[in-house]
Order: sequence, then structure tokens, then C-alpha cells
Amino acid sequence: MCPVNKDTNDFNRKLNGTLEDIDCYISCQYGNKVFYYGHNTLQTYIPSLIRGHNIIKIIQQYDPSLIFDIEETDSEILFKFKYVNSDKVIPLLKPRTSGSQISPFSSKNLPKSNFKIPDDKLTQYKEIVSKIPPEKLLTLSRMTHSYLQTLVTKKNNWENIKADMRLKCVKGKEYIYMIGKWDEYLKYLKNEIKEM
Repeated sequence: MCPVNKDTNDFNRKLNGTLEDIDCYISCQYGNKVFYYGHNTLQTYIPSLIRGHNIIKIIQQYDPSLIFDIEETDSEILFKFKYVNSDKVIPLLKPRTSGSQISPFSSKNLPKSNFKIPDDKLTQYKEIVSKIPPEKLLTLSRMTHSYLQTLVTKKNNWENIKADMRLKCVKGKEYIYMIGKWDEYLKYLKNEIKEM
């Protein structure tokens, strides 16, 4: 997982615009996290003293040399271990397996909004979309994208529109409704479907 910038609802970026990968971590149960520390060393963060003590006790019964630099504060425990020992230490932290096959920078890891288009407006949309033949249904996302491209101006470029969508945690169709262009979008869809 990678932390999300709360101001932009996007992943942190370096000055040159590439994604910042320094804060990526392995998310585990109960808020435990495993970070890359450097030089083939990983660091574990456990936000509970009791759970941290139990994990350290199990590791030290197995092999006390696996972990080092154990730090304890009033509410959390940190310790380090070598990457070669990760197969022995990480399973004790119970890493999350849901989403383990996707990139930490996937848009699936970004926050989502509970925003819903009202049913009456969605019914109009479904009536228009039902005229698209099933084999050409994929063109619907292209139509939505091309409509969003029509909103691009000198002041409001494509990057700003995408950033606004991420900030509002919505996808194309919901964004169009939010900015008040829903009726215009439905007319655009009708015209595009007629030309198919």
C-alpha cells in the first residue's frame, strides 16, 4: 500500500511528477505495517504494545537473532529484520491478502465516494444506453471520455479535470452530473449512438 495525499486524493508525487514510492508498506491486520528501511532491512510498526510483545515473544522463542533494534514507546512497538528473514517474520504479522495482486499505485487503492446519481436521471441514462448493441457496449466508456475531452479549455486542461475527479473521488459519469452537465451529456450520447 502507499499513503494517499488527503489534499488531492491521489498518491504522493516527486518534484518531477513521478509517483513517490518511499512510503510504500505491506499492510497487515490490526494496523500493523512493514516498511522498507534500507540496505535489505525491513521495519515493522505495531500500534499495540500487547500485540507487539506477543509477536516479539514468538519470534525470540523461534530465533532471537531474527529481529533487532527493538523500540518501544508508550503505545507502539518498532523492530527491524533482514529481508532474507521476511518469510519467517511477516506471516506472524498477518499480512492482508485482498488486493495483493494489484499495484500499490492502482486507482483501486484510492478513496471512493458514496455519491450516487438520482434514480430518475439514471433511468434516462439507461434508456439511452440500452440502444447500444451488446457487442459495442465498450464504446460507452470511450464516449464518456470523449465528452469529458470536450470540456477541456485553455484554463481548464485535461490534467485539471482528472485532478478534480480524483479530488471528488468520482468517475466520469458521476463527475459530469456533479458539475451540472448531465443533460448536455445525455444529448451528446444520443447523437453518438445515432452515428454508430
